[in-house]
Amino acid sequence: MTADPGGSSIAQRWLGTVDELRRAAGWREPGWRVFDARPGYGKEVRDWITQAVGPHRGPADPGDAALAVSELFANALLHGPAGGRVLVGYCLWRGGARIVVCDAGGVSAPHLRNPGDFEEGGRGLQVVDVIAVAWGSFRAGHAQVVWCDLGEPPDSAAANDTWARLRAVIATVALGPAAAPAIAAGHAPARNSASDAERLAPA
Repeated sequence: MTADPGGSSIAQRWLGTVDELRRAAGWREPGWRVFDARPGYGKEVRDWITQAVGPHRGPADPGDAALAVSELFANALLHGPAGGRVLVGYCLWRGGARIVVCDAGGVSAPHLRNPGDFEEGGRGLQVVDVIAVAWGSFRAGHAQVVWCDLGEPPDSAAANDTWARLRAVIATVALGPAAAPAIAAGHAPARNSASDAERLAPA
């Protein structure tokens, strides 16, 4: 078979067209940060997600986003290993937002519970189930991933791109207890001056 001499230029034009369509759809590349699994970071997590979702001017409510990430982060602290770290991320598009929280995983998969009237906990995923249009969980290597969509779900291209980037980030980050960060070339996290949380920006 003879190679198409114009194949590379056609591919470049196609990729450029995809990028233009994404921009027209209000799609924004995912953002990620890694936090120590400590309750003291709860406010920082909420504020970061609020600052990301708020200016986007989509139908996803920043307050709902803050509430969802707060519940998912609290669940990661409760069910993930002590002394570990938690990866928090988001993806934005014109119709909504996706919130993602990953920890090193517990003994069971996340699921809805029906706590008793006098139980203090156990309602985090019930809250997420009410405010999100969809949510779910899966394992990705060593990480337990929980996600939720606010507003309208993304198209398949944006969703696939989000998960591809997530898996690439997880491959560079150790979430287990007392683990040193594993940094891939070109993805060195910048130290946050206010805390020892780390920011991971996709290249």
